[in-house]
Order: sequence, then structure tokens, then C-alpha cells
Amino acid sequence: MGGAAFYGARLMQEQVQTLIDSGRLPADLGEKVLALAPGVYCYHKSWGPGVVKEWDLFGDKMLIDFDGRPGHGMKLQFAAKSLEVLGDEHVLARYVAEPDALRQQALDDPIGFARAVLGSYGGSMLLDDWEDVVKGRIVPEGKYRSWWEAAKKVIRTDRSFVLPPKRNVPFEMRASDQSPAEALLADFEGVKDAKSKTKVVEAIVKDLGVFTEPAIELEGLAQAAAASAVSAMKRQPSAAMELLLARQELLDAVEGLSAGETSIIDTIKENRDKLPEIVKGMGVGRQRQLYALLPEAFGEGWVDEMIGCLEAAGARAIGEVTKFLNEAGKGEQLAQHLASGLGQRSLGAELLAWICKERRGLAADAFGEPGVSAAIMGALERDHLDESTPRSNRLHDLLMDDKELIADLLEGSERGDVRHFTRRIQASPVFEGLNKNSLLARIVKAFPAVEDLITGEKTGGQEAAAEKPAGVVVSWESYRQRQEKLEDIVTKKIPENSKEIQVAREYGDLRENFEFKAAKQQQAVLMRQQAELEAELATARPTDFANADTSTVSIGTVVDFEDLGSGAGETVTVLGAWDTDTDRHIISYLSELGTALLNKKVGDELELPTEVEGVQRTIRITAIRAFNDGSAA
Repeated sequence: MGGAAFYGARLMQEQVQTLIDSGRLPADLGEKVLALAPGVYCYHKSWGPGVVKEWDLFGDKMLIDFDGRPGHGMKLQFAAKSLEVLGDEHVLARYVAEPDALRQQALDDPIGFARAVLGSYGGSMLLDDWEDVVKGRIVPEGKYRSWWEAAKKVIRTDRSFVLPPKRNVPFEMRASDQSPAEALLADFEGVKDAKSKTKVVEAIVKDLGVFTEPAIELEGLAQAAAASAVSAMKRQPSAAMELLLARQELLDAVEGLSAGETSIIDTIKENRDKLPEIVKGMGVGRQRQLYALLPEAFGEGWVDEMIGCLEAAGARAIGEVTKFLNEAGKGEQLAQHLASGLGQRSLGAELLAWICKERRGLAADAFGEPGVSAAIMGALERDHLDESTPRSNRLHDLLMDDKELIADLLEGSERGDVRHFTRRIQASPVFEGLNKNSLLARIVKAFPAVEDLITGEKTGGQEAAAEKPAGVVVSWESYRQRQEKLEDIVTKKIPENSKEIQVAREYGDLRENFEFKAAKQQQAVLMRQQAELEAELATARPTDFANADTSTVSIGTVVDFEDLGSGAGETVTVLGAWDTDTDRHIISYLSELGTALLNKKVGDELELPTEVEGVQRTIRITAIRAFNDGSAA
């Protein structure tokens, strides 16, 4: 629908010139207004594509049909400055003219559709710009991701396109005179990072048939891949190793292709200390390729190298390393490492999480070792206190989500061990609120005999009822602090919150009332804190630590010990569950160190974990004396 059909080109020019002569339209905008004749497709950055429908030059406006805005009026100067003219073949012009046909092409012919889109933008677009055009307009937003994944697989089969490895690299159409082999070599030269080069090498291995003399044509690429990998090893060790593994696949696939001076085995040996970091960032398939090369690189010591990767390589690598060792018949060495680590409390949270998940599979023997529950609590508490540890913790989440794990952990345990584990859960800062209550409920369900630790009540007749309720031992000072905190919540914070709720109600519609919602959320927090404090105080046993038994380390004793490695002397005070104060060297009897020291005598030697994971130290107890801080009730 050309402009001449309505007015005639000459008449339109005369009318525009009249507006310019009268000063109603700047001269420099006259040509732009003429380019926006009725029937012309256009684009506005906010309203999208449209088509000019009518001119009302003396009314100083034109009417444009935008998607969802038919008959939208725009002043001439604004239209001339803000609208971009689109050719009839531009993909957005086609969208305005025949949207259903264009949508169908996107589904049925991704290659033709990609040519249409890229051709409209000079043959090259960043993926963000591509999505601005396609997503939510031509392909519905909810279906875009699955459509794009399927479309990419088809587009990759056509060598006339270059699909980007990341979003800051453009999606492009190639020059039409390139052969498939030249296109692949150009792809390798066109990307800079090791991960992108790996993808190109993988594509070449799959498509070697496009090369007439691959041993000659690919020699330069093999050398360049080696140089890129060596250069990237310091900054991106995982990506560098994956590139070397892809290069090795190419060398194996092309007879006569020279490896040059770079050997993948020598590179593995040279980067022995980086193996955990290398493995951590690799895909599963590449991991297994690397593991298969370790015997050649390290001889009989390859198993120790793999086991050394367990702690630092991450959750995914733990699963692959353990599976590979078992398949290679090295499961016994792995089991010995796990048993030793459990005994020394040196296993990290990720490896302990794997043991729990695989407790009926590959880790069945390790899960049956004594001390698994103590090792789990120790790892959780270490990570909780370590500010450098990410707040998300797979071991913590597994303990909460796996409803059978607590019962499995404590199965076959002595009654005293179950009670100690229960107290440790109660006193631990790792678990809060409903999470702690949920864990305690699971313990009681599996071991009803420990219910008194949680409820403070004894069952079993008059004799049992007469016994003093069991619970965590605490100092009178910490007990009073919790009492004061509870009193503050009950007498001050909850009443204040109730007033805030009442005031917020008066602000209007509760559905849109932010102040009301915030006050109600605070109410829930205060009620939960009140319930937790009341439960803790009901089962706690306050004491002044008088008459502490100093024949062994017990609650209320000060312990001197000597580090047998360094000869240094240290002193700690073992007090109640709520009394930890690292500045004063006071530890809870439920802490990992407190548990290790309890019931030991002067002269006893024992091993304790150090701050370095997996390293132990040996200490000897030199003196035990009673504690008295003057805070007795």
C-alpha cells in the first residue's frame, strides 16, 4: 500500500514543503517525514514495529498501527525523530504484515528464520538483541527456551552460521564463499577463550570428513590448541585441561597428525598440585577421560592422587572419583581413607554428605563406622563458624530433607551416645527454630527413651517421676540471660508489636498494606523466639559448677594440656551448653573439643583436629582443677 495510492508523491511533497515554509516543520525533518508515507513499515524502541496508516499533515500528526496500539497518533516532528523506517523484507515488517506465517517459519524452518532475522540486522547480532526481536513477540516467552535449544541444534548443522559460545559474542552469518573446512578453522581462530576453542575442536573431530588432508590442514590448529591450553592453565585450569583432552581426541582420530612438544601426560604431571581445582570445574565426561590417564602419569601412586582430589574438587567430582575408584577395584583403599578421616574428624561437609547419600550404596562401609554422627556435627559447626564458608550447605540440607537419615545415623548406637547426640543438636547454633524441632522430633520417634531430654518429663512410674528432669547443663549466668531475653520479648516486644499491628490495620486494605504485613511477620518471629526460649529453659539444668569432680575432666573444670608436637601449653574451661566464650577460652561440654576431653585423666594423651583439614595434633593433659567464677546462684 504505497503512499502514491492515497495522495500521490508530488502532492505529499508539496504539503510537506508548505509546512516547512510556514515554520511548522524544521527543514531537516522534511525528508524523514516523507520517508514515513502511509503504508511504510516502521519501528519505535518502546512500542515496537508498526505501519503508517494515515497522514494529517495540517493537523500535525500521523496515525500508526503498532502491535496492540492501532491508530496511535504521533506528532510529525516526534515521529520523524523517533521512528526507524523498515524495508518490506525486514523481519519486523514481515511480523506486522504476516505474523502467523513468520511464527510458523520459526517453528518449521529455524535456518531460514535465522537468515531472515540476521539478514535484517547486517548479518550479526548479540543474543540479547536477538531475544529482543524474537522472544515474547514471534516465539511466546514461555516456549522460547525449549524452542531455542531445539533451533540451535538445527542451526549448528548449517556451516553458514556461527553460533556464539557466550552472550558477549555475536550470532553471525558467514561469508558465502567459505568451504566447511575453512569455516571450522575460522571458528577456532575467531574465539579466544579455552572453553570456546574446546567446542570448536570437538566439532572438528565430529566432522573430519570435510578436510581433504586433515594431517596437514589441522597441524597448525593442533599446535595452537596446545599453546592456548598452556597459556590458560594458570587462569582457567579446568578449561585448559578440557582443551588438551579434546586436542588428544583429535590427535588420536587423525593419523599422522603431530603432537609437537606438548604432551598431555607431562602437563598432568606438571600440574599435580592443581588436580583438585582442575577436576572441580570439568564436566563428567572429561573428568573420566582425565582419570583414565592418571595411572600413566603417576604409576602406582595414581589412587592417592585421586583420593587427594576428594575434599577440594566439589560434590560432582566426589561422585565421579568414588565411582571410578570402585570400578577400578580400588574401593578398599577408598574405604580405608574414609574410615581414617572419620576417626580423625577430618572429612569435610561435602564428603560427609556423599557418605550419607550413598549409605546404602558405595559408602555403606563408611556409614557403618563409629563416629559418623559426631563427624557430621563437627563439620557443620566448623562451617557455621567459618565466615568464608558459603551459607548454603549440602550436608545441612540433606540432614533436614532426608527424613530417614537421623534414624539411620543412630541405629545400633548406645543409649548414652543417642542422648549425647540429642543434647548436641539442642545446643548447636547450626539449627534454629523449626529445623531444630524437626530433628529432635525425628530422634524421639526413633528413640523414645530420649524424650525426657526434650520435654523435661520422665515416664515410667513414681520412681522415674521423682528423678530430676534431664536436659542440657548450663551456668546460672547463661540461664538468667535467657530468662531476661524471654521476659523482654513477653513484656516489651510482643506488646509493642501488637500496637504496631493495630495501628497498621487503620492504614486501609490489608492486601496492599505493607506496614501490616511487616508487623505480622515480626509477630511470627517473636512468637517463635518465645516458644524456643520457653522450651530451652524448661529442660535446662542450671548449676554453679560447685563440687565438680576433678579426678577426670568434667563439666565445671579447668584443663591444662600440652601440645606434644610444639611443646606449647594451653588451658580451656569446660562449662555448660550455653557458655562458650572463645575470648576467655571457655568451651561447651557438647562441643567437639569438650566431648573429646570429657572423662579424661591427668596424663592421658589424645588426638585433636587442627585448623588444617585432615591434620591432627597430639596433646597430653597436665592438670585438672575446679572452676569458680563467683556467679553462683
